[in-house]
Amino acid sequence: MKKILLCGLLLLAGCARQPDDIVAVSVPTDSYTQMSCQDLVTQKADKQQQLDALSNKQAEVANRDAAWMTIVHVPVASMTQGDNAKQIAQLKGEVNAIDQAYQSKGCATQTQGPAEAKPKKK
Repeated sequence: MKKILLCGLLLLAGCARQPDDIVAVSVPTDSYTQMSCQDLVTQKADKQQQLDALSNKQAEVANRDAAWMTIVHVPVASMTQGDNAKQIAQLKGEVNAIDQAYQSKGCATQTQGPAEAKPKKK
């Protein structure tokens, strides 16, 4: 009975996904449309920094899972160190919502955001 339960739990656990394979959740733009263009730029930079940090951790966990699966057929890394997929999906959704608010407010024509900034030629 214990072996059956253990096998079932291992199948449910699965491997951690790579950050690029995680889909953003839908986040309303309402709270972001109230912000100024400069605040949106700052907010996006902050969210992007958080997303990058979590994505790096997620990639490490996913890579370790892949390695463990070839050795013992168990996704040990995601079971012990945590899968950040939900947080990554949320942050991706927030970054998308900020981008949508930025565009809808016409900020791109007023000031360039960090992603759109280009060096000026002299």
